[in-house]
Order: sequence, then C-alpha cells, then structure tokens
Amino acid sequence: MKLLTSPLVIILVATLLGVGLSCYLVLKQVPEYAKMVAAMRPKPKVIPSHLPDRPPPVDVTSRAVSELKLAKDQLVVREAALLEQQKRVESGRLELERTRADIDLMRKQVEVYLAEAKGLNVKARAEDAVIELKNLKVLVQTYSAMSPKSAVAIMLQMDETSAVKILALMKVDVVAGIFEEMGKQAAGDPLMAKRAAKLAEGVKNYRSAK
Repeated sequence: MKLLTSPLVIILVATLLGVGLSCYLVLKQVPEYAKMVAAMRPKPKVIPSHLPDRPPPVDVTSRAVSELKLAKDQLVVREAALLEQQKRVESGRLELERTRADIDLMRKQVEVYLAEAKGLNVKARAEDAVIELKNLKVLVQTYSAMSPKSAVAIMLQMDETSAVKILALMKVDVVAGIFEEMGKQAAGDPLMAKRAAKLAEGVKNYRSAK
C-alpha cells in the first residue's frame, strides 16, 4: 500500500496515462490526417468525355498515296470525257460528209434534169419551127399565087413578124411585085411607104440570119 501511495509511482502512472491518452487522440486523428494528405496530393487531369479524341498522327505516306489515287481517278474521268467528246466530233464530221455527199448528188440530179429539160425545150422549139416552116410554106404558095394587090391587102392585116417571114420565103420576083404594089399605094397613103420600108428591112435581116 505504501508503494501505491508513493509519489514516484503516482508520477509514473500519471505519465503512462498521459502517454496513452495522447496516443489515443493521435490515432483518432489519423483518418483526418490521411484525408488532408490525400487532398493535398496533385490530382490527375481528367479529360471530359464530351471532348473529341485526339486524332491519330498523320501518315505522310498514306496521305500521298491517297492524293495520288485521287489524281489518278480524276485523270481517268477526264480521259473518258475527252474520248466521249472526240466521238461526238467524229460523229459530227461523218454526218457533215454524208450531208455534203447528199447535196452533191442532188446537185448532179438537178443538172441532169435541167439538161433534159433544155433538150426537151430545144426539141420542142425545133419541132415548132418545123411546123411553123410548113405552115409558112403553105402560106407562101398561097400568097404567091395571088395578085400583088390581093397579097398586099392581106399582109396589111398581119403582124409585121409574120409578114416578114412569108416575104422572106417567097421568090424574089414575087416579092418584087408585092413591094411594087406597095409603092403604088404609098402615093396616096404615106403610112404604106413606112410599112413597105419596115418589111423590106425585116426581109433583109431575116435572110441574113439564115
């Protein structure tokens, strides 16, 4: 009992109790200290989920190959367009040549038709001339058998061209008798003299043309 009441023992016990209480308090504060230490540590950077991912590094070789392929594809398209244009030009050229050939053929056909028409026209005129000559010869025979006075009376009713043709086909002595009769009648009719002069000039030109 004296030992328990000894001052030394009391101090020792008090010291142990103080140390134990201090340890208890320290251990009780450890979790809080741990939280403080954890809060003081640098936090890792967090990339927000809404931000896009960083693009992969560019492969220069792949990019060059892609650009080369694109240029090749464009060249193929241009070559195809150029070929198509050349085909259209060639088709247009052939069509133009066919049109020119058709025009040349039509021109030749027209020339043939014109030549045939001209030939027919010449032939028709020749036939008309033959018929006219036959008719004129009939009239020449008829008027030559008449007296000069009667022949003059009929010729005054004709047009100048027909009268010239008939006189030109008559014999010279018959024509001379007709003009002599016209001269007699011209003494009383001044117009007869002009008529005779025109017919004489016409007969001369007609025979010269033959």
